[in-house]
Formats: sequence, C-alpha cells, structure tokens
Amino acid sequence: MKNPSQPPPRPRIRYVSPRFQGPAVLAFAAIIVTGGTIFWKLVDSEFQRVFPHAAIQGHYAFDSAYDIVRDLLAWHLASLFVGVFLTGSVLILLLIAATRHGIGKTVDSLRRSADGDLSTPTGTGPIGEFNRFGKKIDAARADTLASVLAIRGDAAALAASGISPEEFRLRWDELKHRIRRIAP
Repeated sequence: MKNPSQPPPRPRIRYVSPRFQGPAVLAFAAIIVTGGTIFWKLVDSEFQRVFPHAAIQGHYAFDSAYDIVRDLLAWHLASLFVGVFLTGSVLILLLIAATRHGIGKTVDSLRRSADGDLSTPTGTGPIGEFNRFGKKIDAARADTLASVLAIRGDAAALAASGISPEEFRLRWDELKHRIRRIAP
C-alpha cells in the first residue's frame, strides 16, 4: 500500500537526440529566413515606389504613413504567412516520410535477422541518426555472424576429430555454452 503523504512520482523526461533535431531546426530556420528575405525585398521595392508617389500627393490626403502602406503590407504579410506555412508543411511531410523510411528499414533489418539473414546491410537512408543506428545494428549482426561461423567451424572440426568420448563431451559442453551466449 502506498503512503498517502508521499507525493506521486515525477514523470520521466525523454529527450530527443540533438543530432536528429539540429538539421530539422536549421531547415525550418532557413525557410523562415528565406521567407523574411523575400518579404523584405518585395516590401522594400514597393515602399520605394509608393512613398515618392505619396510625397507628390502631399501629406494632407493621409492620416498616417500606415494608411499609405496598409493594403500593401496586408497582402505581403498574408503571402509571407501562406508561403512559410506551406513550405514548412512540405518540410514536415518530408521529415515524416524520411523517418518512416528509416524506421521501416530498421524493422525490416531486424526481421531479416530473426529469419536468419545476418549479412544484408540495413541501409536506413539519409537521416544521420537512423544511419548511425543502422550501422550499430549492422555491426551487431556482423559480430553475431562471425560468432556463428566460428561456432559452425568448431562444430565441424569437433565432428571430424577422432577424440575420446570424455574429451568430446567437454569440448561439446564448451561449444554449447558459446551457442547459449548467442542464442539463450
């Protein structure tokens, strides 16, 4: 029974690897910077056109400078929002597709390992964190394959040797122990 005076346990904080987050954050930052630069260039060129025209008309026709650029800014801000939103959405969809591809390749590799194929590389794809994970899986599979081949060679040598039954049993028990370390 729990002690009622004891506070509930704090939930565990799970962090995502910065190696996975970094390129995605930089891609989103590049979209925002590019959108801002395009917005600035377009608005600046429009201001260069509108303000001299307003100066020629005189300042009496307008209450403030905002009246001069209100419609211009509204359209450019709306197009900035739509452009950044759509481009960011496409980037999110690409990241989701790449993540699904990397996870799918990893799962396929583990399924192949369960079926006995320890030599086919994982080939997870372009995202660096999945690529590193795939290389770790491939290294573990290669180590397992090397151990299996060594055990297979020792078993063939043991079967071909003409040793006494006691010596055979000792070496066979040792070989079984090595097999259990690979497949408990």
